[in-house]
Amino acid sequence: MTKPDEAVDRPLMEVVFDAIDADQDLADEAKYLVLAALEGIAELDDQLDGVTLLQARRAAHGMTQEDPVGAFLTSIEVAGFRGIGPKSELPLHPAPGITIVSGRNGSGKSSFAEALEFAVTGKSYRWENKAKLWADTWRNLHDASQCQVRVGLTIEGSEQTVVGVDWDPDAALRENKTWTQVGNAKRSPGTDSLGWKSAVELHRPILSYDEIGGLVEDSPSTLYDALAKLLGLDEITDAEKRLTAALKNAKVPRQQAKDALIQLKRIVAESDDDRAVQAVALLKKRQPDVGAVQSLATGSTSEQSPALSGLRTIGGLAVPMPEQIETVVTAVRSAVANNIDLANDAAAIADKRNALLGTALELHDLVGDGRCPVCETGTLDDAWAAHARARIDAEDDKLAQFKQSRRDLDEARRAARMLIDDLSTADTVAGVELSSLTAYNEAVATARAVPESVSGLAEHLNSTLFAVSESGQELRQEALDSIEAREDTWAPIASRLASWVQLEREAAKTDGTVADLEAAKKWMTAHAIDLRNQRLEPIAEQARDIWAELRQESNVDIGAISLEGSSTRRKAVLKGTVDGAPSEALSVMSQGELHALALALFIPRATTPNSPFRFIVLDDPIQAMDPAKIDGFIRVLSSLAETRQVVVFSHDDRLATAIRQMAVDARLVEVTRETGSRIHVRETLNQAKRYVDDAYALVRDENVPGDVKRRVAPGLFRLALESAAQQLFYATQHRAGESREDTEKRWGDVKKTRNRLALAVHGDADKDLGGWLSYRPERWPTLKLCNAGVHGDAVAVDVDAVRDLGRVVDGILSS
Repeated sequence: MTKPDEAVDRPLMEVVFDAIDADQDLADEAKYLVLAALEGIAELDDQLDGVTLLQARRAAHGMTQEDPVGAFLTSIEVAGFRGIGPKSELPLHPAPGITIVSGRNGSGKSSFAEALEFAVTGKSYRWENKAKLWADTWRNLHDASQCQVRVGLTIEGSEQTVVGVDWDPDAALRENKTWTQVGNAKRSPGTDSLGWKSAVELHRPILSYDEIGGLVEDSPSTLYDALAKLLGLDEITDAEKRLTAALKNAKVPRQQAKDALIQLKRIVAESDDDRAVQAVALLKKRQPDVGAVQSLATGSTSEQSPALSGLRTIGGLAVPMPEQIETVVTAVRSAVANNIDLANDAAAIADKRNALLGTALELHDLVGDGRCPVCETGTLDDAWAAHARARIDAEDDKLAQFKQSRRDLDEARRAARMLIDDLSTADTVAGVELSSLTAYNEAVATARAVPESVSGLAEHLNSTLFAVSESGQELRQEALDSIEAREDTWAPIASRLASWVQLEREAAKTDGTVADLEAAKKWMTAHAIDLRNQRLEPIAEQARDIWAELRQESNVDIGAISLEGSSTRRKAVLKGTVDGAPSEALSVMSQGELHALALALFIPRATTPNSPFRFIVLDDPIQAMDPAKIDGFIRVLSSLAETRQVVVFSHDDRLATAIRQMAVDARLVEVTRETGSRIHVRETLNQAKRYVDDAYALVRDENVPGDVKRRVAPGLFRLALESAAQQLFYATQHRAGESREDTEKRWGDVKKTRNRLALAVHGDADKDLGGWLSYRPERWPTLKLCNAGVHGDAVAVDVDAVRDLGRVVDGILSS
């Protein structure tokens, strides 16, 4: 088997591996992303998630590529599908060679091609690009009771294989059941067992007229996509799309953080909160301190808001409560009153008296009864002693009460002093207006001016502290209200700050991924064109060779073929010349030239040695071709037929006629249609042999009068001889490289049968034909009968004469 073209058939992953290995500037992380993107979206996701890491090299890189298993078509059997009603079979010879399937429009021939396409590829280009009506009328209108397709295959190293497609009576087109059966084995669903899944796209073996036109007529991007798919280059496009999508997703967190930051800057700039001022300062930096922003948002920063700190200080002022003031004032008043009742001098006298009486009692205890040493009048006796002790106890109680009142007064004064000392003025808060601040500070100053006299203390406390308490309470409430208002305003801002912090941290996690994806996408985009054109060049070279055959008398020549751009700017560029002048080839080509070009681009990839399809099927490829291009097309088919089974469906007889005229070895099949979508397939005879058969039928028909036979048969003889001679002449001219136009003119200029035979046999219509006629005994009688009948001579036509005609025709055709 022919060695596959490494530039085209070498696995794309291997080509990318080598290119990546050679790039020392691309980080490993980006390399892994490129390789994962080529494998698929799941593999790329796993790579991004860190689930798997692709190795720098893969085992497949060093694997030997196996030759594909070849498959030939043995038959296409169709029932109830498109233009075919009752079951009809198109038998095919499973070997290299040409089969031409002819039939008029509506004969059902294209239904065989569409059925094959649907069975092998699972779709039809014709339906994919036409209105819904085409897809809705796929069942045969006359007989849809059994709707099925059977494609017979011979596969190397395997038994006879059948790919089948079945539809239930009410099933839609896409509700088909496709299966594969090898020999007598059990059917397996689908066609995966054949291993054709990727090959159907890479080496598409079927090309319809609609697809031929669509390849080059829609737009440069359509041709770009078609070539990319045929070359397996859609893997590159898919990888680019996957990297683009992944990059877009990876950029979302950063974009969200960026958008949130823009809004946040506007919000904090509009706030008069001093924390917002801090936020403005933090956020305007090129790289904001995320930790500082979070601390500001949560209030955990050591640098508290000056205004908030001032308000909280005011909110925590120690303001005396009215009940507390009332208690102190009452205590002071009571202590002062008790001290007035127990004067200091009375207390002193009682103290001295007690001291004197105590001394007298000690004397009495020492010397006993006797005169009073002070007054010498009274008697210090037991009765006096008892009386004196009672007076001392009474005086002691009064003295104790007096001392207690003094202590109570001191305690009341200390309590009053504590109330006064605990008072503190409140500082103004920048940016905050507190209406009670001045009144409070003035009340505190008044309360602190304590009189020196204790007698006026209670009144001072009573007249000043209640004012302090009232204004203080009002001031504290004002501060708390201001704090609450500020927190209500700040809370949403703080929430926004916290949210941005979270978004920024999430974005920071993906920044590295974004950088890797950007590098991977940049690498893929930069190398995609080179990779595409590297794989396209061998195909382009073959396409130019095929075009050289197909162009026949066209003044357009094809030069470089390349794929340029990407996304919406992608296009296939075909450089060429028109009569030697440089030009864009597509813009100057006729319809026939465009179709010929599409074939030139399609055939190389469909027939690559690495394709498992040993067949190529073309449906109506010559509709827009002139005769010269048909000749070139036949030469291309002949070349393909050396290694491929070539099946061509044609709606007219031009291709079959040209095949005969050029003496190309081909099997000719005709498809005809009867009422009720009954399709008949039969192998077509050579046109000259058809005339011989017609002559046989004529002479053997007993219902035809003899005189009619004598008049009609010579005309059939002449047609048979001239048809065979024309085929020989055209084939000779073709092999000599003569143009079809010259060939047709030379043939048309010769009118007589004898001269046409001379032209075919000797290449010269005027050359003597005697030697050739005498070489075989049947030639003279046959030519004589032909000419005599034309000139009205009486001739006898029988089976032997027709048999001689057959020998002459066979001899000419075999030449």
